[in-house]
Amino acid sequence: MTIATHSPQEVGKNTFKTLAKNHQHNLDSDYTEKIEELAKKFRYENEKSYYWSDPQFSFFYETPLYKQASESQKLALNHLFWNLLYKITADSEIELTHYNLITAGTLLKMGSEYELIAKQLEHETEQERVHIRTFYRVNYQTQKKLFGKPKKSDFAREPLSKHTPNKLLSRCIDAVNRKILSQQGKYKSPYFLELAEKNIAFVTPTQGFFNGFQRITPLSMLQLLVQSWGSSPFLACNFYGIRYLANLNLKAYEHNVVRYYKKQQKREEVLPIPSAISYYHFLDEAFHTTTSLFIGRDLYRQVPSPSAYEKLIANIAFYLTQRENFSHLSTIVPNRFTSDRTLLPYAYQILQSPIFGFSREESLHWLEKCLCQEHDGLHHNLQLHHNLLNEYRHFASKLDYLWSVNREMRLMSGGGSIEKAYRKVGVAIEQNKKAFQKFAQSV
Repeated sequence: MTIATHSPQEVGKNTFKTLAKNHQHNLDSDYTEKIEELAKKFRYENEKSYYWSDPQFSFFYETPLYKQASESQKLALNHLFWNLLYKITADSEIELTHYNLITAGTLLKMGSEYELIAKQLEHETEQERVHIRTFYRVNYQTQKKLFGKPKKSDFAREPLSKHTPNKLLSRCIDAVNRKILSQQGKYKSPYFLELAEKNIAFVTPTQGFFNGFQRITPLSMLQLLVQSWGSSPFLACNFYGIRYLANLNLKAYEHNVVRYYKKQQKREEVLPIPSAISYYHFLDEAFHTTTSLFIGRDLYRQVPSPSAYEKLIANIAFYLTQRENFSHLSTIVPNRFTSDRTLLPYAYQILQSPIFGFSREESLHWLEKCLCQEHDGLHHNLQLHHNLLNEYRHFASKLDYLWSVNREMRLMSGGGSIEKAYRKVGVAIEQNKKAFQKFAQSV
């Protein structure tokens, strides 16, 4: 599939020109610095009386629990949604601090004209580190105030060296890649060697957007994908196609925050620091989104044509990303399209925290009403799901190497038609009933 009527040479020139311009605009901006300044000023006590985003982006939004909650409880649920979203975002950005550099090393081996792209990815990685520190700071303080202490399992992370992949397994995967990608061997990212020398894993111990499907596949599959992204220019570009999906997912929330932030400005009302952080993060990530789009959609046409094996790996990556990140429908968290099963302990903790102060029986009662019965919050999330699905399909339709199940985002849609997507409400409830019964017995 070609892009418009332009020749590959014209497309290539335009892609490099756009990426160069995008990089310069990023260098000239000061959004990262503003985010860092805001993080230093954040004190939860000063921000607790304001919504940090439109109320529709709140934990338990439009559930039976939310409809009977007090104003102070609704504020807390709005803040906890921010916490959860940016915990996942921080995890995803931790993953990117490796994957950006791994793929940059591969693209750089294509020639000197790719040097600017590699520098751009290095710069974006430095920005991600500032974002991560900011999110951890806000989340730590918020959790401490609302729960009495932060949840260590959610807001602390173990040293990467503890998660170094099995050496024999890594060697086997490396050998498979060298054998099958024999023509691409010269493109293997030198960043792998840097990590090996420091005894640091190239697969991070996080559960963000890129690592999330470890819950449904063996770690060895993720290792294979990362090795492949760092061994083939085509697969490096494939990674940025997946990164673009992550960019759009976050943008769906942050674009709303931008409107909320500007509305507050216009009314000359108080601008909460977390809202401002989201606003500037949206502007910062706009550069990263452009990078993802032009590498993932256009640059792959400029690198050596993919083999059948490379197309297979690219489609597996898209399929697993789609399956884990977008094939479900949360009943209690807006703009979340993964299973509620992993959220049950956290949701239970919210209900037993000083925010609600429910007993075990009361907490389980409300969990069951929110998780296992149809309510307005489910249909609200379905509409968000539908909006995002349309954007994803538009992007995926440009990638001629994708299988139809990926190009049409069939796992996300529920089978290839919008009508089938509405079955997700029933499916989500049935899945939650099973998960709830198991969870209720455990507590």
